Amino acid sequence: MTPMLDSKKFDVVVVGAGPAGASAACTLASSGLRVALLDKAKFPRDKLCGGLLSQRSMRVIGDVFGACELPIECTTTGAAVFVKDALAVRIGDCTPLRFTSRHELDACLVAAAVARSATLLEGASVAAIDFAAGRVALSDGTTLSTTFIVGADGASSRVRKLAGVAIDRRGFAVGLEVEVPRADVRRDVRDPEVYFGIAEWGYGWVFPKRDTLTVGIGGLAHENADLQASFRELATTALGAVPDQRVCGSPIPFGNFVERPGRGATLLVGDAAGLVEPLTGEGIAFAVLSGAYAAQAIIEAACLAAPSRALELYLPLYESIASSFDDVRLLRRLVFSRYTKRLFHSALGSDRRVVVKHMDVLAGNAEYRDYARFAVAATVANLPRIVRAGFRSRGVIH
Repeated sequence: MTPMLDSKKFDVVVVGAGPAGASAACTLASSGLRVALLDKAKFPRDKLCGGLLSQRSMRVIGDVFGACELPIECTTTGAAVFVKDALAVRIGDCTPLRFTSRHELDACLVAAAVARSATLLEGASVAAIDFAAGRVALSDGTTLSTTFIVGADGASSRVRKLAGVAIDRRGFAVGLEVEVPRADVRRDVRDPEVYFGIAEWGYGWVFPKRDTLTVGIGGLAHENADLQASFRELATTALGAVPDQRVCGSPIPFGNFVERPGRGATLLVGDAAGLVEPLTGEGIAFAVLSGAYAAQAIIEAACLAAPSRALELYLPLYESIASSFDDVRLLRRLVFSRYTKRLFHSALGSDRRVVVKHMDVLAGNAEYRDYARFAVAATVANLPRIVRAGFRSRGVIH
């Protein structure tokens, strides 16, 4: 940890050293700006996250961090999708999915930012911010002077709150997750597994790692009165028993990204801006991308000697991410609404292309809008079969 002084001057203070903050710091420091990268934890540290690195994530990380050797624990080209305890579809030969531990990944990305001359301040919590004066007060009494601030401090962002940027609290999901040693599991899981029908407006997951399985569940907070019970159902279904390991929980933005990600020379990125894909909950790719976009806006504002224009310059880049999320909202209603989810579950089992095309989206090889249109068509095509099945269950058709 870099020793703290009573006062220190930086061009940019980045609060939060996850993928979004590390991305911003790496890009800014590479341009020659003096950057402080703060985090309340000390690295390596754990973070609730499935640790899935899609092909899109790999590409974005490569663009920002260059030839950075990532700590990949497992790579797979298959996936299995369940509706409760029934297998709906299993696919193989799809675009590779890679799995990592955030304990290792975040430390790797922070090290890359430090290698570009960002100054890392660990164990540093923000107590107050004077936006007009450009001063960031830390809980240990240290004050940092700066021209720009990047809020990359997660779903419960203190920078966002101090900047007065509102976020829709009803759009938050809750995630519960545990790492289970493979030795404690009776079956050998090699492909990721997704479980629908256990959480409301969410899903469960079992992701393979080198020595463990990441078992988790997430769903909109206001739709799940007892997510702990849903987690126990998932664990019993997927593993045969509830694991002994401690279950960790965390809030997750889930389609409630902010309209204006900051104020003036203060910009919000990643989870702090709510940039989590509103169907699968993928966040790493958009965290890294938004961090780089915010850095680009700050670099341009600095060149113009107009710090207050940073948000104006960031907005078009930010909206390129947010607009793609808008396309997902229709799809999310199709997948999770009680009026249509049975149709979607039926489509999963009858047309494997529904999952294959979603993998194409994760890889960045297809647009959400095109996938949404396909998924709606595939779901509607199953309506007659669902209706007939309903009649049979009522004894109408013999």
